[in-house]
Amino acid sequence: MKLKIFVLFFVSFLLSSNQALAKHGRCYGNLLATSDPSEIIEEHSDRVSVFLPLKIQVSDILLDCADEIWVEDTYYYSLVFTGPTEYKYPRLLDSQFNTMWAQNGIWRIPLSGRTTQMWVRLRHYSLFPAGNYTGSVKVSVVRKNRVIQEQYLNMSYYSEPQVAVSLDNASRGKVSGSNGHYQINLGELESNMRFYWGIKILSNSSYDIVLDSEYNGLRHETDTQALIDYSISFDNVKISSSERLIRSYNFFPGVRNKWFGFEFILGNTELMPAGYYRDNLSLTVYPK
Repeated sequence: MKLKIFVLFFVSFLLSSNQALAKHGRCYGNLLATSDPSEIIEEHSDRVSVFLPLKIQVSDILLDCADEIWVEDTYYYSLVFTGPTEYKYPRLLDSQFNTMWAQNGIWRIPLSGRTTQMWVRLRHYSLFPAGNYTGSVKVSVVRKNRVIQEQYLNMSYYSEPQVAVSLDNASRGKVSGSNGHYQINLGELESNMRFYWGIKILSNSSYDIVLDSEYNGLRHETDTQALIDYSISFDNVKISSSERLIRSYNFFPGVRNKWFGFEFILGNTELMPAGYYRDNLSLTVYPK
């Protein structure tokens, strides 16, 4: 029975000691700040927004005695990320994605739990230029305006090379379809008839274009030996339907929205069997 009393007394003494340390200004414990890339959120609308997670965890002892979390940029007075083409100036948000405001370069939030979630928001007017975006912050746990623990954390976001292909406005009435799958109805086929349309390619990196015909011409739907050749003019290069066109477009890291025009010129249709003819013309864009 005496042993049990001693154990209870000893536990009570430890608890009282931790409270006494906090009361007399001696505060210690563990701090861990992380940014997990798997938790990054991306939103695409008129502008592209990327939310980088900033999670701050503290031990029970530190929670009992500290009262605030401070976040600062490691090198600048405001949050600054370096990117492939320019500096980005993100916003710090709370767990509900509300904007937080700095005082003298320091974002302050009350320390109210073992885990505190914040977000760093990066924005761009369209696609982010492909490449790495990096920044560095200092996270501090504070008691009565005195830093108890601090940690430096590097944060990063990698923008993958991307392309988006769409019809230009002038072609929407002549070409049907969407999302990269389009149909062109040439109507009654005549020798040397011409057809024009255009596309726009939005890309955040350099890319290659491959233009290729599946049947090497317009093939009759039942008589596969009947083939009408044609030619395509693309970006000032002319090829026949039996050829493949490969073009490279290289530019300094950034975002480019480029227009490309097509001219379709049909070959000789005389004495060809009546019926429907078709071809699958593929234009493939490979970002790099």
